Amino acid sequence: MMDVSVLELAAGFAIALVLMVAEYLLCTKMKNPLWGGIIPCLIFAGTIWVFASGAVPLEMRYLFPFIVLNTLFFGDWGTGRDKYQKLQQKEMEQMRVKDL
Repeated sequence: MMDVSVLELAAGFAIALVLMVAEYLLCTKMKNPLWGGIIPCLIFAGTIWVFASGAVPLEMRYLFPFIVLNTLFFGDWGTGRDKYQKLQQKEMEQMRVKDL
């Protein structure tokens, strides 16, 4: 029988994967860059709330995973916007080629 912590860890990874896919789609498919920032900002606000409420003690061993999580999601937001810009530029170049 599996340990409960392993199930919780697997569920956490599954949720993170779904959120990262959703953020990727919001970053690369939406014109407004703020759409891609919704999930990272909610995660950041949740991180602040978790530590401010005292649910998790403000110690380095507990803080580090939250720093990594926030860094990943904000970094993914920036990367997604860069990819969106490149896709838009590629579309414009294809339109120019067709006009010639």
